[in-house]
Amino acid sequence: MQSGFTISRESQQKNDIKMDEEEELSKLKWILIAGIAFLVSGYLSFQELKFAVWGTTAEAEVARTFETRNSRKGGSLLAVEYTFTDKEGKHHSERDDVPSSWPTPGPKVNIQYLPGVEDSSRLEGHSSKVAVWIFLGCCAWLCYAGFQLYQLASEAVDGPPRRRKR
Repeated sequence: MQSGFTISRESQQKNDIKMDEEEELSKLKWILIAGIAFLVSGYLSFQELKFAVWGTTAEAEVARTFETRNSRKGGSLLAVEYTFTDKEGKHHSERDDVPSSWPTPGPKVNIQYLPGVEDSSRLEGHSSKVAVWIFLGCCAWLCYAGFQLYQLASEAVDGPPRRRKR
């Protein structure tokens, strides 16, 4: 009778350990996904910050527009080739690929570029605002998680928080 209880208790402990391992692996996957989202959105947000701080707007002449394939997603894009003159008087011929739902541009378009950086121009309005929002969401989540970790560590060191008596 004793041995049957011991065996079932051992198998229960093994099942608990297996469930804990699966739960921890699941948490690790979510942390990795969140970390990758934070890094990618942080990089794209930094690109947006560069355009916001150092970007310059200019008028460009459209050389040609055509449909092209998106190599990453497999859909079609609208490629817009244009020429413009920067503040220093240098002429540039560049291209920006935008979603095919983008309206076909006229003979002139406004573009944004980073002075002194080759191939840094884009059509005005072609930005990654979604990446900025994802990055801000990740930062808010990190602040919340950091605060919870601080509370947990404080409680481990100082004991549970004291409540004021009224």
